[in-house]
Amino acid sequence: MTILCGETGSGKTTQLPKICLALGRGRNKIIGHTQPRRIAARAVSTRIAEEINTPLGDVVGFKVRFTDKVSRQTSIKVMTDGILLAETQKDPDLRQYDTIIIDEAHERSLNIDFLLGYIKRLLPKRPDLKVIITSATIDVDKFSAHFNDAPILQVTGRTYPVEIIYHPLKKINNESLEGFEDAILRAINSIEKNSGDVLIFLPGERDIHDIKKFLIDQLKNEYEVLPLFSRLPVAEQQKIFKQSGLRRIILTTNIAETSLTVPGIKYVIDVGLARVVRYSPRLKIEQLLVEKISQASANQRSGRCGRIASGTCIRLYEEEDFNQRPFYTDPEILRTSLASVILKMAALNLGPVDNFPFLQLPATRFIQDGYQLLFELGAVDKENKITLLGRQLARLPIDPSLGRILLEAKKESCLTEILIIISALSISDPRERPLEKSEQADAAHLKFHDPESGFISFIKIWKGLQSESKGKTSKAFRIFCQKNFLSFTRMREWQELHRQLMQITLELNFRLNEKDSTYEQVHRALLSGLLGNIGFKDSDGYEYKGARGIKFLIGPKLFRKKNYKWMLAAEIIDTGRLYAQCIAKIDVKWIEKLAEHLVNFEYSNPRWNEKLSRVDVTQQVYLYGLIIEPGRTIHFGSIDPVKSRQIFIREGLVERGYESSGSFWTHNLKLIDEIEKLEHKSRRQDILISEDILCQFYDKKIAQDIVNGSGFEFWRKNIETKNSKYLFLTKEYLMQRSADQVDEIQYPEKIEINNTSIELKYHFEPGEKNDGLSIHFPYPILSQLKPELFDWLVPGMIREKVTFMMKGLPKEFRNQCSPLQESVTEFLSVADKNQEFDLEFIRFVRQKTKSQFELTEKSIEELPAHLKVNYVLLDEKSIPVGEGKNLIKLKLDYKELVTEVIEEIEFEIEQTELQYWPDFDVPILIEKSWRGQTVIGYPALVDRESYVDLVVLDNAKEAEEFHYKGVRRLLKIQLKDKLKNLSKNPPRFESIGLPLQSHIRPDLLKVNFVDVIMDEMMEFTLESPRTQNEFDLLVLNSKKIIPRLIQELSLGLVNIAESYHLLVKVMNKFKALPNDLLSDCNDQIDTLLPPYEKPLFLFKHIENIPRYIKAVITRLDKYPQRRIKDDELIKDIIRLQDKWIEKVVEMVKKNKSIPIEFIEFQWALQELRVSLFAQELKTPYPISVKRMDQQWQKLVDLK
Repeated sequence: MTILCGETGSGKTTQLPKICLALGRGRNKIIGHTQPRRIAARAVSTRIAEEINTPLGDVVGFKVRFTDKVSRQTSIKVMTDGILLAETQKDPDLRQYDTIIIDEAHERSLNIDFLLGYIKRLLPKRPDLKVIITSATIDVDKFSAHFNDAPILQVTGRTYPVEIIYHPLKKINNESLEGFEDAILRAINSIEKNSGDVLIFLPGERDIHDIKKFLIDQLKNEYEVLPLFSRLPVAEQQKIFKQSGLRRIILTTNIAETSLTVPGIKYVIDVGLARVVRYSPRLKIEQLLVEKISQASANQRSGRCGRIASGTCIRLYEEEDFNQRPFYTDPEILRTSLASVILKMAALNLGPVDNFPFLQLPATRFIQDGYQLLFELGAVDKENKITLLGRQLARLPIDPSLGRILLEAKKESCLTEILIIISALSISDPRERPLEKSEQADAAHLKFHDPESGFISFIKIWKGLQSESKGKTSKAFRIFCQKNFLSFTRMREWQELHRQLMQITLELNFRLNEKDSTYEQVHRALLSGLLGNIGFKDSDGYEYKGARGIKFLIGPKLFRKKNYKWMLAAEIIDTGRLYAQCIAKIDVKWIEKLAEHLVNFEYSNPRWNEKLSRVDVTQQVYLYGLIIEPGRTIHFGSIDPVKSRQIFIREGLVERGYESSGSFWTHNLKLIDEIEKLEHKSRRQDILISEDILCQFYDKKIAQDIVNGSGFEFWRKNIETKNSKYLFLTKEYLMQRSADQVDEIQYPEKIEINNTSIELKYHFEPGEKNDGLSIHFPYPILSQLKPELFDWLVPGMIREKVTFMMKGLPKEFRNQCSPLQESVTEFLSVADKNQEFDLEFIRFVRQKTKSQFELTEKSIEELPAHLKVNYVLLDEKSIPVGEGKNLIKLKLDYKELVTEVIEEIEFEIEQTELQYWPDFDVPILIEKSWRGQTVIGYPALVDRESYVDLVVLDNAKEAEEFHYKGVRRLLKIQLKDKLKNLSKNPPRFESIGLPLQSHIRPDLLKVNFVDVIMDEMMEFTLESPRTQNEFDLLVLNSKKIIPRLIQELSLGLVNIAESYHLLVKVMNKFKALPNDLLSDCNDQIDTLLPPYEKPLFLFKHIENIPRYIKAVITRLDKYPQRRIKDDELIKDIIRLQDKWIEKVVEMVKKNKSIPIEFIEFQWALQELRVSLFAQELKTPYPISVKRMDQQWQKLVDLK
């Protein structure tokens, strides 16, 4: 073992193998010589072969991936370090070599570090093996120590000095620096003209493209500008070795740092940056970031010049910056995934990673990550032992993830397609996109594009190649590649790798599928090896959520606007932002089966399933933090039997979610229901034991392994063979306290109304609509119910209602009713339960307080909900169809329903088109049995204009109103001869209509003339006739009085017309009077002569209306002299009028009839106006504001 540090230009790369050969090595075995890159291996082998004057492939050969130029005569074999590492699987002791030279060891690639550790273990077995480790910038002390203080040789070699010049980027302003383009151009302009070529080191391909375009534009053909990077086609790479008439500028990545000698280079321009692959164990992605290079890399770059003459290296950064950089680049083993290394080590039985003699042991987190990735692929088990699948993966010359895809393809019967795809993914993308022909390249590649999968594009390219070049020469192959912007070299590599993989699959007895596989088969296979590269989109943007909390964008432009919910990527690269490359749409349902060993579960909402008699739970499935199953229902018993048992007992047995066929169930429910009824009636929840105690009862009784209904029934039947009452509860056990006060008298469960049984139910659940007392009744009797019937509630509840209302009294009344409970008891003892509750309560408080107490609507509305009856309407099957606390609203809402019942029933008295009274009496109400219920109807004669119908209605009040109008119509029919011309030409109408026409239309006056006569004749009877005798008497009387009525009405209307005519003149005269005065007068006239309401006049008040109008005229005449007094007097009238309006509106809202006393009070207000404003006109009876106040109080008391 020898460590050789040879300076750049010392010839170590080409001369060491020749020296070994000259010393007799490589005669019976081979001198192995490794290079870090394929291009370097080709170039070095070619140079050595030329120097010893032998054809390449004879004494000197090379082997790189997909190219083998080695023969039996080969003594010096130049190869990549990856090739030597792969050979350890078939030749663990490397017996074919007697000498191994590891060149450019400073690069510390993953392969190099693994080889160094492997060789250290191997040397004790192979003492004959000579190993030389060399580099220009090697850390000789560390390498020597690793190999047991191996000897170190230092070789000088540079014959021409290299001048290092620092040209840092110029500052444009305080915040920014010039771009690399300008700095490079400045550096080029500073060097000698016509003196050697220029090598410029840049971070990446994109930078090379951009700088190339910039320099061509700026230098105007002074230089030939050439690119150099690993993905560049070989033909393009070879151009750097050919001289042309112009000086050359070669733009390169770090590919030209080592081994590769570019002829003619005198100047190096170094931006000091490189793209470095760093693997993130946390994110499980490779980060391809631009970083500052180390001092060793900078020295390697400067060593590329000075080979032919003195050289100059221009560094575009500060010298201080150089001095602060680390001396060596971080070895790859410290910044990349170790999965493939660990797998190889496991397959070669090299033991645990942390015991392997690496030159520098990788961080524990990288080792753990490698094992985790292999576990994800199924290559190792939870103890990190290699599995059978892992050994199969180790045999494949591809990344373990791609190998896993290959093995899954066998199961999915899509091996043909997957071989194409993974061999493509194992090489650089064969598609080329020259910057100057980007549009043509995009158009050529578009025909291979698949709208849902970038992977399918590889299959399309492959099939296109096969169809175009099958059976043809290699020239056809080249033409196809050129036409479609495909790299010929990479396409060959693709074919070679495909061939190798095909051979391996045959050795593994895999069969290719004969039929084309489906999209699903191919992508399920791909998913098996790329589970960490899935993405989920849950927003309208372009960003995807990835595994382990990452977020990324789509790389390929053609897929960026796709709106896939779930997608899969071949890789996710960090270039400052995360981008997914080569993507495809997937179905999230595929993931869980492939990731069974990786998914996590989260359980929520355990609940009782009544239908299946078991406890269910919602299961969410996660893979690397992504929800792949948002929620499905599964049986919870096997997941958490303890909690499932608790839920079964509580929600199934205690809360009745389960129904057992056992006798214990019926027995226990009956007892519990009886006690719950007592609680609802008494409105307290301390009679029945708590659910917790009931749970404890079942918990002690039931076996511990019971988690569902089926298991319970099997256990129950077995236990009841020994004790049939093993699960029986007793009333004593269930009751915490006595409830003797809750009996049928205090809380009846049924009452009867009109021979119909009505059920009373009690419920204690504040906030619910059925809290309190509910009356359940069949809908046909809805119209028969009155709120007053139930305002007294039931004996057990009325005391609470009265107490609440007593407490709500105004303070001055409440104090007089103290002590409160004694007053409540007194009220309940003296109140007449057959009267309305509100009236009885008002009378009691007034008597108790000696006041005019008034019960407000607000105090009734503020009653707690449970003290207001809930009315529940039932259909014929006793199913609720409606309910509410407001019976009047309920009647309106369901009136049609009740009407339909009445219309359906035949009461056998209905008649139509009657011109005279029917042959029988018309009763006020009539009963009929209907579907087992007594239904009450209310017969009435209904006006049909030219005749009347006898019908049965559902509402007594409505029936009475209809009957009055029907009798009136029937009377009008009997008097048609006497009324025939009256509506067309009433007497004296020329003296009535003309004066009043500005206020009332003449046609309305004519119609009203007859209406007033008819209404006055109907006043003959106190109630509408219900018998033929009563009706005949009405007709006879009407015929007698009709001439007098016509005479009196016509004279009265003439007087009204004359008074109104005079009023109009006066009001025109006093237009300048205050608006409030004129408005009040107009309102008074509208009350006396309503222009639209029918009837327009009431017969009994016609004689007084002229006097009331004259009073208005008198008031207007006097107003200028008594303005102040008038303003004071009108206040009392308005006060009384407002009180009257308030009460009338309240009655209308309650759907109550307005008592005649209230109507007469309105006319008394007219007399008060006469008394106050025109006393000279006199009133028929004494009247004053004081008397009106007293009259109003009587009205209120009456109400």
